[in-house]
Amino acid sequence: MINKKKLAVVVGGWHYPYEFYRQIKAQKIPDGWEADYFVVSHRDPELPVVFDEKQPLLESMGDGLLQSFDKKLYGRIVTKKELSDMGFIYDVEESSIGDIGQLSQWVERHYKGQYDKVLFTHDDNYMLSDQLFIDILECKIPLFVTTEPNVIYEVRSDFDWKHMAAGQIENTIVPRFSFCFLDSELLNDIMSDLKEIVTKGVGLDRTGETNTMYHLDGKQVSRAPLSEWNTPTRNFVNWMTDNNYGDKSVRLSTFYRVTKYFIEGERGFIWTQEHEHLVINNLSKYYDIS
Repeated sequence: MINKKKLAVVVGGWHYPYEFYRQIKAQKIPDGWEADYFVVSHRDPELPVVFDEKQPLLESMGDGLLQSFDKKLYGRIVTKKELSDMGFIYDVEESSIGDIGQLSQWVERHYKGQYDKVLFTHDDNYMLSDQLFIDILECKIPLFVTTEPNVIYEVRSDFDWKHMAAGQIENTIVPRFSFCFLDSELLNDIMSDLKEIVTKGVGLDRTGETNTMYHLDGKQVSRAPLSEWNTPTRNFVNWMTDNNYGDKSVRLSTFYRVTKYFIEGERGFIWTQEHEHLVINNLSKYYDIS
């Protein structure tokens, strides 16, 4: 009997659009691999606020391609029973911090070195294809490395990466943490330092809070209220550099928030007034959206 490689799919549970969880479960698994699915819950999906807080913002958006993705996402919130029926292991954790904090909580509860790759993803991303796992795990796509700001170069699809983020951000090598793959070698090395990475330099603690901090400038959702939660990702990159993993971090795309396989959400939404034209332009590099 051939032992299969193992993938853990870890979703940071906060927004809970049914469509996203359906899309993730619809991803095809390559031959020779098997996957386990987890939700690290920072608020109960069945709280009324989860659905209600989005509706005024959705109504104010107007129409357009990205707006249609948001309306599809938030037309329905997934329930805990549906998550269980889909095959997700649902864990409730202290909601002190998001992002890499949720990954750290999952590692502490579940990870014993048994997974070859771990995907951590926010639940406000929008999938565009069901080939994500096949193309990544079977090394079918070009990858990109950036070791200094605004410099990115392509590497072979079979590059021996240890961390994979979605796209490139201008003027920094720090990636978004709303979608990332981690290899077991990296996880084994970093797991004892994750708590410090998550907490160092972070004062914002939302333990017990169940609302999203939506501060608006017109129709635009401000990123500022949660900006302090970007610090752990900078700590993560510093750790990578200090521990000789900096040149083993790759990107799926050279574009901000857009890959061939998904669009990364921004504070729960695919559409934002600030980045609408940028995201549409980046999306057009992969798809005919005229």
